[in-house]
Amino acid sequence: MRRAGVKKRFLTINKNDDDEDERITFCYCERGSKDSHKPTLVFIHGFSSDKHTWLTVIKNIPHSFHCIAVDMPGHGETTGFSEEQVTADNLVDNLKLFLDELNLNESICLVGTSMGGSVVAMFAAKYPSYVKMICVLAPVPPGEEYETEMIQQIRSGTYNVLLPETHEQFYATADAMTTKKLYLRRLLANGYFKTRLPTLDHHKKILQLAFENDYPNLEQSYSQLKDFTCPSLIIWGRKDQLCAVEGAYYFSNLIPKSEVILFDDCGHLITNDKPKETAKSIVQFLKENHSSEEDSKTDTNS
Repeated sequence: MRRAGVKKRFLTINKNDDDEDERITFCYCERGSKDSHKPTLVFIHGFSSDKHTWLTVIKNIPHSFHCIAVDMPGHGETTGFSEEQVTADNLVDNLKLFLDELNLNESICLVGTSMGGSVVAMFAAKYPSYVKMICVLAPVPPGEEYETEMIQQIRSGTYNVLLPETHEQFYATADAMTTKKLYLRRLLANGYFKTRLPTLDHHKKILQLAFENDYPNLEQSYSQLKDFTCPSLIIWGRKDQLCAVEGAYYFSNLIPKSEVILFDDCGHLITNDKPKETAKSIVQFLKENHSSEEDSKTDTNS
């Protein structure tokens, strides 16, 4: 965290003042403070991950930008949610709750990867007034047309392709998800199992519910993006084995003001394979669209 310049914070919210069981606590990392002249960047991680996913990207973003990376319900150090509450609609609404508490209810740049990219897309469709622009990194595309072998395996209940339980499964998952060679891979695997095995059953349940309830309805959940008027950046790795790269064009055809960037030699874990390039692309996209907006305001006031 120190290298990225972020500080860990906690935000406790009483959804019902009369019921302590309704108390939830979000954990998040923050760097900088809100700036009325620039959108705050809010980062949403993928399934079974946490806020640390984004530190490699945030450290490559200029310090003039206000950055927040939050642990989503059911993940990391955010607490107060059961598996049944970690559905797509609830994730979107609880993200809104988090943003409302921080008074970040307009002019944010919402960035999400994988499951987090899907949450960002759904959030933008449901609460467009909150966002100035979005950036999605390989969100889950809808339907059998875009299903990879990994998605088919997960849908059939073979969860260890995404939630490894042995060292061999860990290596296989890593090889499938990233193009970078793993150094000290046994040490990395041991660290993974130390932190993830205690939550394995919890995440299996979330994954099961997601594929039973959310996955079949993705196209409907995304559908309102056809009316989304804010700039949208879509980033994908050409060697993504989890979410088919063709999904990039599904989203670009759906979202009117969108731009696609495809990274060569990059798998599904874009923040791992291309952190510097991701940060550069986001900042460039922000600057270009902010400049266009300022030029539009100048023309209107002339």
